[in-house]
Amino acid sequence: MTTSICLTTYSGLVLHLRELSSDDIATVMNLERSAHSHPWRQSSFEDCLKGRQKCWLAEANNVLVGYVVFAHGGGDAELLNLAVAPAFQRKGIAQCLLEFALTSITGKADMLFLEVRVSNQKAIDLYAKMGFFELGNRKNYYPTLNGREDALLMALQL
Repeated sequence: MTTSICLTTYSGLVLHLRELSSDDIATVMNLERSAHSHPWRQSSFEDCLKGRQKCWLAEANNVLVGYVVFAHGGGDAELLNLAVAPAFQRKGIAQCLLEFALTSITGKADMLFLEVRVSNQKAIDLYAKMGFFELGNRKNYYPTLNGREDALLMALQL
């Protein structure tokens, strides 16, 4: 039996959260490709089924609208991936997923780390709003269509 959690975004959208299953991989990959210029490989999501990282899906009216991937161990946690379908962005889904991840790792880690493209100002603003602070940059971390882009390293004390 899968666990399902119900949350409501600040815009009133009701989300049903549940863990990724192998049957979800194709749908998740479609969302991943639509949300990211350089998407994760399918094997990265398959690893969520057997590894220490967890992938939780957010559905609204039985449609996949986003997901969050995080891992924790050794007192630290990392936000590995967070995506919202383009048609559902700016409705509070990312914030709900981030709050859910924070709740899930509280008591299991002292710090949550993440990397974000320096060009992704919407995400940077959300992370700052949630209390994350900047630690530095990782030079040439992300691929782009024209080369490489720096990542901003951010953290949150839990």
